Amino acid sequence: MNKKLLVLLIIAALVVGVVPTSMAQGDKPFQGQKVVVVTQVGRSIGGPIEDYAPEWEALTGGEVELQQFAWDDLFEKTVTALSTGSGSFDMLVFPAGWAGDYMAPGYLEPIPQEILDKVDMDDVIPLYRERIIAWGDTIYALPYDGDSHMLYYRKDLVDGGEYAAEFEAEYGYPLAEPVTWSQYYDIAEFFNGKVVDGMPIYGVMEAQKRATQAFWVYWSHAAGYGKIPGNPCFFFSCDDMTPQVNNPGWVRALEEYMHSTSLGPPDQINWDVADTRVMYPQGLSVFNIDWGDVGPITLAEESLVKGKVGFAPLPGGDQYWDYEKGEWVTPEGGVNTAPFIAFGGWVIGVAADSDVKEAALDFAAFMASPEMVKVLAVTPDTGINPARYSQFEALDLWIEAGFDEESARDYLDAILTGIAHPNAVLDLRITGTKEYQNTLDVEITRAIAGEISAQEALDNVAAAWNEITDRYGRENQLAQYRASVGWTG
Repeated sequence: MNKKLLVLLIIAALVVGVVPTSMAQGDKPFQGQKVVVVTQVGRSIGGPIEDYAPEWEALTGGEVELQQFAWDDLFEKTVTALSTGSGSFDMLVFPAGWAGDYMAPGYLEPIPQEILDKVDMDDVIPLYRERIIAWGDTIYALPYDGDSHMLYYRKDLVDGGEYAAEFEAEYGYPLAEPVTWSQYYDIAEFFNGKVVDGMPIYGVMEAQKRATQAFWVYWSHAAGYGKIPGNPCFFFSCDDMTPQVNNPGWVRALEEYMHSTSLGPPDQINWDVADTRVMYPQGLSVFNIDWGDVGPITLAEESLVKGKVGFAPLPGGDQYWDYEKGEWVTPEGGVNTAPFIAFGGWVIGVAADSDVKEAALDFAAFMASPEMVKVLAVTPDTGINPARYSQFEALDLWIEAGFDEESARDYLDAILTGIAHPNAVLDLRITGTKEYQNTLDVEITRAIAGEISAQEALDNVAAAWNEITDRYGRENQLAQYRASVGWTG
């Protein structure tokens, strides 16, 4: 029996609630019911639904119709359908950050306990189980993907080797995996333009294109400079919802993100993460910042860096801006490690206005089952990253996928260290999140293009954020933000 068939039989027993003998008898609980699923366009995230929906259809008699929209259209299409009660979509695979717009108004069906039991919620890492899929005390979604940013680097170049002596002579410290952004830029500048394996190499590869998902890369830079240890309130002050986006820590981060443009490929300003995921495995840069997807991609047959990539948590700031004290602080140990839980993951919800809720919930549980996501996490281009203990514990699956044991442990440790870190930064997750993101996206790309300074860009963002906050109601937004980060006052 092949691995895929075995996985599907296990899923059938656990999720659909029937054993293989029942399946053989033709039990079709959702015969004639069509589940309309919506998510972003492309193979990432939606691909597994295309691949596995036929198996669920065969098991249940139901039908799955997948509708996909470009990233920049997805929110508007879905929130309009939900808010008007059009019933256009039954199951939604969406970013956790849109919870304030989807969950808070009651547009999603609460997940029944029997469905939660089927997908083994005890296996889900607490960050995702307690923060990402719930609004208040109610769970409205199932965990599908665990997302946070991490660092990829050419370990064959950085971890000692032929360049170690030259680097230390120039910078005064050993060449090694960077733990601060200052070290990151030293190493990037050192390697940028060098000829490695017969071709020039760039220092960094960071998505910077407007209207895509690049602004999360900027936020990963900002976390180390703007997150105050012990204070979960990063984007706004939890006293009065004052935006922190234009404080000196955030400005320094944007200046460095702008500097990345000169250390990457010439067209990097027009690259999204989809582009960097194609180009980084070609060996064109030392560093890449991305989600966990890049790990399996570097192992693909066409990758030129297979076995040459190291995995690490994001670098931190050698200083951070304490907005409560109004001063720069040098952290104990010389680094303010603040991994950014970028995006928070894709989650699966069922529309409250769906006419086929039971079928949609069953298909959601099918796609979010531990057995399914364990396989998807080790498969390139699915967009699925670990969010469950069982995914981290199944070392054999990662080795079968092409990792050697050392690299598999390194990769999983880098992810787990980030999402379990006490100073980790949770992504924005309140009503209007997409609006806050869009205004930031426009202004930082203006700065990257040289139209305005970092300070001017972020001052514009702060003004826009205040307008958005006031429009939705400052007290309401403040209450949501406090709850979303676990602020206790």
